[in-house]
Amino acid sequence: MWYDKFTFFNKQPGLDNQPSEDFFIRPTTDDEFKSISEYAKKPKEDFLIPSELRLPLEYIQLLKYSNGGGIINGEREFGYFGPETIREMYIGYGFLIWAPQILPIAFNGGGKFYTYDFRKNPESPSLYLVPSGSIGHDEDCVFLGDTLEEVLSKTTNVEDELYIPNPNYQPSEKEKLIELKLKLIAIKEDKDNGKINLKYFINAKRQIEDEIKIFNTRI
Repeated sequence: MWYDKFTFFNKQPGLDNQPSEDFFIRPTTDDEFKSISEYAKKPKEDFLIPSELRLPLEYIQLLKYSNGGGIINGEREFGYFGPETIREMYIGYGFLIWAPQILPIAFNGGGKFYTYDFRKNPESPSLYLVPSGSIGHDEDCVFLGDTLEEVLSKTTNVEDELYIPNPNYQPSEKEKLIELKLKLIAIKEDKDNGKINLKYFINAKRQIEDEIKIFNTRI
């Protein structure tokens, strides 16, 4: 099996029966919703769990070997959940509210979730790292791979991937505007500190201000 080559630092009895088809998508109970009712700001009936949420075959295979547990490979730690804990994390951490098509399956040991993201390909969800404090903020999350074997074969700390620049990332208009304003502040400081002459400052300032005017018409 795909997981045979990995070292388990936590091994549990295997799952006898895989969860029912509706295990993750059935409506929340009153008790489940209590944990998020204070910040949900809507009744539980308004939060529908997407019908595509399910566990891929690779994860079912892993659960049959150890229903919840831990895998370690170098600096990469994968403390994964059984079905009941997955549902608890999905609801209790607010995925239901802020990221309903993302299913948390494990912790890395440092407050980051390994997750399945069903948005692009519900039949074959990819794996993403989601900080527990940034659920629903895509800019703080990172693509890890398409299979657990691929993701867990790496030996680096998974958090290191949060700081690898995404070559396909395109800043928003608002982010570009903020960058221009910071440039304006920077060249003023350079002028005040004698790093650039007045002529250069005036030309650069005019160019940046013209760009800012253009962005202000777009936002």
